[in-house]
Amino acid sequence: MSQYLTIDQGNSEAKISLWEDRTLVDTVIEARLTPSSVERFVGGRRLNGAIYCSVVQNNGPVINKLSHLSRCVYRLAPSTPLPISIDYKTPATLGPDRIAAAVGAWSDHESHDILVVDAGTAVTYDYIDSTGTYRGGNIAPGITMELKALNQYTARLPLVPFPEKMAELRNRLLGSDTSEAITLGSVYSVVASIGYYRSRLPEDTIVVLGGGCGHHLASLCDFDVLVDEHLVSKGLNRILLYNEN
Repeated sequence: MSQYLTIDQGNSEAKISLWEDRTLVDTVIEARLTPSSVERFVGGRRLNGAIYCSVVQNNGPVINKLSHLSRCVYRLAPSTPLPISIDYKTPATLGPDRIAAAVGAWSDHESHDILVVDAGTAVTYDYIDSTGTYRGGNIAPGITMELKALNQYTARLPLVPFPEKMAELRNRLLGSDTSEAITLGSVYSVVASIGYYRSRLPEDTIVVLGGGCGHHLASLCDFDVLVDEHLVSKGLNRILLYNEN
């Protein structure tokens, strides 16, 4: 069975995933992506293909290491052939993670309208219509970013930690103290945005949540959502297989 490697380099961490064709075998999160961390994860396997995606500057040493570990290496770029169409005025500025998440969602829900919400450092809201065409999206601060901004850009508001047990907030709409007000305000600004975009799209649009906050946010939505924490990695795998075939 063919083995493939995907690397999703985000703003604060990188996810390395190993696939056997379309099946996820293993994944690891690295705070600092290095050639040695990639080689350690691969563990002597000879890969049929690898693909690298980064929202920051490209990691040349890692890409060079991949060329020694894999039969072929791709770097997701605006010119990379995709299994979906892109309808965007400036495709060169469209984040590769957003493209990969869109492909990942489309690969599971072909012929449906899809709202893809990737919640990490930033939250992206992207729409793929039922023809498999990416129609655009929006970018907003993530929950952690909102919490930090309220502390940094005000004189007296405290820095509140990320609410790890977000499901416990479900029956609490309004804060009873300042810290709770900040937490609920930051969390529900994202939840409300998901609901708003969903209400403006076709009625049968499927909502897919990815990113590190996906499961947390799903617990607060009062409408049907699907969660896929490996959405970007899945999309990278599908793009790699599309180019291989």
